[in-house]
Amino acid sequence: MPARNPPEPAAPAAAPAAATVELPIPPQLLQHLRERRLLLFAGAGLSAQAGLPTWRSLVQDVVDATIAEAMQGEESRRELESMIAAGKWLQIADHCKLKLGPGEYARLLGERLSDSGRPVPEAHRLAVRLPFAAWVTTNYDKLLERAYAEERGGLPKTLTSLDTEALGRLLFDGAPFVLKAHGDLDKPDSLVFTSRDYRDLIHGNAAFSAAFSAILLTHSVLFVGYSLADPDFNLLLDRQLLTFRGFAPERYALMSGIGKVEEEYLWRVCQIRVIHYPEGHHEAVPAFFQRLTDRLEPAPVAPVASVAPMARAVTVVPPALHATRASRATRATRAPVAAAPPVALALEWREGAVQAMLSDGGKVIATASGPREAWATPAAASRLLESGSARDGSLGDCGSALTRTLGAATVKALARVLKGQSGRLLRLELTREVERLPWELLALGGQTLAELAAVFRAPVGVSENARGLPAVGSPLRALVVADTKSAQPALALPGAAAEGRAVADEIRGSGIGEVRLLLGPEATHDAVARAFDEFDPDVFHFAGHAWFDEHEAYLELADRHLTATMMRPWLTRHSPAFMFLNSHYTAFIPAGVEGQGGAHAEAISAGLRGRPGFADLAMRSGVGAFLGTYSGAIDDNGARDFALAIFRALLQGATAAGALQAARRLASEQGSATALLYCLYGEGALRLAAAGETA
Repeated sequence: MPARNPPEPAAPAAAPAAATVELPIPPQLLQHLRERRLLLFAGAGLSAQAGLPTWRSLVQDVVDATIAEAMQGEESRRELESMIAAGKWLQIADHCKLKLGPGEYARLLGERLSDSGRPVPEAHRLAVRLPFAAWVTTNYDKLLERAYAEERGGLPKTLTSLDTEALGRLLFDGAPFVLKAHGDLDKPDSLVFTSRDYRDLIHGNAAFSAAFSAILLTHSVLFVGYSLADPDFNLLLDRQLLTFRGFAPERYALMSGIGKVEEEYLWRVCQIRVIHYPEGHHEAVPAFFQRLTDRLEPAPVAPVASVAPMARAVTVVPPALHATRASRATRATRAPVAAAPPVALALEWREGAVQAMLSDGGKVIATASGPREAWATPAAASRLLESGSARDGSLGDCGSALTRTLGAATVKALARVLKGQSGRLLRLELTREVERLPWELLALGGQTLAELAAVFRAPVGVSENARGLPAVGSPLRALVVADTKSAQPALALPGAAAEGRAVADEIRGSGIGEVRLLLGPEATHDAVARAFDEFDPDVFHFAGHAWFDEHEAYLELADRHLTATMMRPWLTRHSPAFMFLNSHYTAFIPAGVEGQGGAHAEAISAGLRGRPGFADLAMRSGVGAFLGTYSGAIDDNGARDFALAIFRALLQGATAAGALQAARRLASEQGSATALLYCLYGEGALRLAAAGETA
């Protein structure tokens, strides 16, 4: 978002030359930062350091465009400029949006406020290196996200007021995130710019208001880039800060050009301590961040109880002070843009049938509707997948049922697109109603869709921005947990034990990774918790028993069940780039597998289907790519061979979707159908290693 202060230099270079002022650091602010209890609240002044337009110049541009586009006369211009002089920013914005129309208005803002091609300021780089609990901003630009990607690797979990479910989860789990409180240029529906927008945000979005209040009540805050003339800052004061007239966490504001009266006002009314720097000397902002970085020395930190049930207490250490992936070297987790972008197959259940849209490189190839009331057919066929791991009629029956459900028109169009393009990335975009069916088994001629293309599933119910994308550290770190019940002969899985050792050896032997292996009785709840908190794995691999209780999925550890709810804080705070749970139904239970009789068939027809496994948890927690199964017929030895093939391909530089397809082909050559009973969610183009990187 633009600078929303009165006219001032747009960038630090315009400030008068002077020695950098060494600003005092309140001891409590430093302590809150060290304990990850401090938020950075970034205003328009921070974006001005990248040369983005000031609030006044932006409004003048909008007024000029409105006069030109809406053909308003000189009288309107004089009135609007008079309103500018009076500081009636939001009223002007309302008028211009009405005259220009929402589409043209959003386009104009995007054109004026884009930071594309502008270098990321040092202040932003230093800000994302510091261990803030979160970075909250009222700016629209992507400078914080770009700084995070360049300094830490990967992409941060980035939310707007539209992502209330994700915001509540991240706040509860204590994971860092970027909150763009007034919207993102890429999401016009999220933009808060006019007085009407502010009213809608405050009064029409109760979930966001509650979450925003919780953020301010549970964290200390450092405001940077605001002034008392800033509409955003004044609205924040009116909306939230004046609400807590009793206790409120410490609040600080790094500000320039503020007088004694204003400073006393902020303390008396809002309990904000002002850290003052001379007007125009905006170089003091990155200097202040650098001093914070220099002062962050290792210090004893009181244990903070984990929010997960039965989790141990852990000591929080800022990422700048130990070797997390933020301080290790990182490599990109997305492949370079390919000559042939992914084919996308979008499916939804509407009016009693599957509606399909097939696109290639963003161009729609075909849209079609399957036959009505066909839902129970593939759901019932899914039950046949329990017959065994050898390739038999059950897989064919399931694939044929899915083909009938999808409809001949879509199947023919899909076959044409994939013909002669073995290995092409194919992204399945599914709604909740159709998600828990094994679409990877769709029959195309004599092969399944999974054999013809590198298939992966887009996350369902969560935006890519809210998920973020974890970086892959160098060296690669892998947590491998296997055969957790080996102490009980009836539950021991020799193939899983061999799988854990083989995967660990493969990663170590690659020369690019290190492994923490928890085998058998070593794989306790506390040991896994320590591994996530201390080891911060890029890869989490599990080979053992998994199942469901009456509420949710769980993994069998040596000493207890590890439910999806218990895992969520670990995965949210330490999102692995790649997660592979090699056991029964770890992705989901397909529709039709559970329950019998007419009542169940009726529920399926109504769109009630299956049960979630860990795929949904992984996607909502920000895991880069998740690999799991949708069958209970996973063969122990077949699963071991499949896992080893997956990691060999990944360590040789294959994408996650490409590694999965290669492992399926190998298994097919060996006569095993086990490899067809897996599905991949998330980022299909994710890579753990660059081609030729292994030793």
